Amino acid sequence: MANVIDYVLWRGDYTFEDERCNLIDNFIFCQLSYIDMTEIFDETKRLTIKQLWEKIGAEAKFRLLTDSDQNSRLLQVCAHSKRFQNVLISDYVDNTEVQENKQFAAMTFHLNDEDVFLAFRGTDETIVGWKEDFMLSYCRVPAQQQALEYTEKMLEKYKNCFLGGHSKGANLALYAAAHLDNQRYQKVKKIFLNDGPGFCPDVLNTELIHRINDKCIRVTPEYCIVGAIFEPDISQSYIVKSDENQMFQHSMMSWQVLGKEIETVPHHDIYSEAINRVFDKFIEKMDALEDRQAFVNSIFDTMAENGAYTIAEFMKEGPNALENLLVTVLGENEEGLNPLNSVFENVKLDIKKTKGWRLWKEATEGKAIVRIVLSIIAAALCYLIPKSLIETLFAVLIAAGMFYQISQTIYHLWKSKWDFEKERLRISISLVLIVAYTTLMIKEHALFLVSTIILGFFFIYSAYRCLLRIRAHKKDKLKKVRYGLEMVLSALCGGYLILSSSVSIQWYTLSMGFLIITDAIFEIIALYRRRCISS
Repeated sequence: MANVIDYVLWRGDYTFEDERCNLIDNFIFCQLSYIDMTEIFDETKRLTIKQLWEKIGAEAKFRLLTDSDQNSRLLQVCAHSKRFQNVLISDYVDNTEVQENKQFAAMTFHLNDEDVFLAFRGTDETIVGWKEDFMLSYCRVPAQQQALEYTEKMLEKYKNCFLGGHSKGANLALYAAAHLDNQRYQKVKKIFLNDGPGFCPDVLNTELIHRINDKCIRVTPEYCIVGAIFEPDISQSYIVKSDENQMFQHSMMSWQVLGKEIETVPHHDIYSEAINRVFDKFIEKMDALEDRQAFVNSIFDTMAENGAYTIAEFMKEGPNALENLLVTVLGENEEGLNPLNSVFENVKLDIKKTKGWRLWKEATEGKAIVRIVLSIIAAALCYLIPKSLIETLFAVLIAAGMFYQISQTIYHLWKSKWDFEKERLRISISLVLIVAYTTLMIKEHALFLVSTIILGFFFIYSAYRCLLRIRAHKKDKLKKVRYGLEMVLSALCGGYLILSSSVSIQWYTLSMGFLIITDAIFEIIALYRRRCISS
């Protein structure tokens, strides 16, 4: 397996006069664009890659959510190669403005006397940088306009320009190239799009991409999520092989090369495609741009409200911060609205348009009868199922989850050629599940305790749902009595399960059966009342 570091070691003797900028050179420049050079460029306006290494060496900070030694190793081998060491870096811009929701960074690499490479940095570790990514779904972002201005300025100064970026940086390169006037566009030789999103059709005209299609080269990894967002229609597209798993394939350091070519695969991973379909549906259902804006603001403004500047700083705040974020996203905003409501409402509308729903809606009496019959059967099972069978079913469900996780761990270990370090997270999860399952099976009453907690929560939640139904049916006396009684019974059952020390599994089934029978009786009364009214 070889990556861009191996490419530099193999091909580093060929200068850019010998061979012009290619696809893998683009990976390298876009990866180096993540280096934080703010302090260095306060002192100087330009320096070579070799001089950059001499100034910061292995202390180079890459503005990535997760950094690794491979990044500084890449800078080192470039600084000592004939191809890259004399490449000059100039026109460095690094501009993050929280109030304007902008994270922008770009630099120009001088390959020779005629060719320059404009590299746009992708999303860094800042909260505002991630927020700006999500803002692409409902507006033009400030970084896009700055990317266009930066490109226009460089094209006034230099003869031949290559444009490139990774992640959001690819979107900036795409936006800049698509909005250039014809005179400036003639100076653009290639546009490299490395696993970056395209244009949201609700915000930008996607036809702009067709104009620049002939100069674009798009690369995405096998497990592609970021690059599939508003996926741009580019003719020259490649799927590159990666030595990482799932989302970690987004890193260009994991992309595999052979000589001066990339190793490709024919198709994207089926699981990533499934995730992309879900994301597309989510965006489609949240069709109002105002709802998208409210949703994005609720996430990232909450993350930053305690002064966190980076994702890592937010994560250090611990479980309380995550809980607060979850409550904020699922709850209502300051205007008393939940932006997710439009998603739920649109999904419900889609369901109601189906033929099956119409038939089900029309068969009101039939539904009631089906529900009554199923309730009676469920109640009968609660009274008749032996205690030992209930314990066995619960144990089988836990065992199924454990064995599934173990099988996935073994599969990924085999796929990675038994690289235990790479798969240590899956191994840790499997070990935890094995210990938990063994504890439940061996320790006396452990399985019983876990089931008590789960059923206790179920009853308390059922009581809460009944309370909501009472509020929704204030004018219907029968429903108020029905849900009021069920609420009291559920609350008593849940409280007894959680607080009592003398509960048995048989008590579970009897209480559950009693609640189901109570619900069935009220359903029979409601059915009888509807028949009386109709007659």
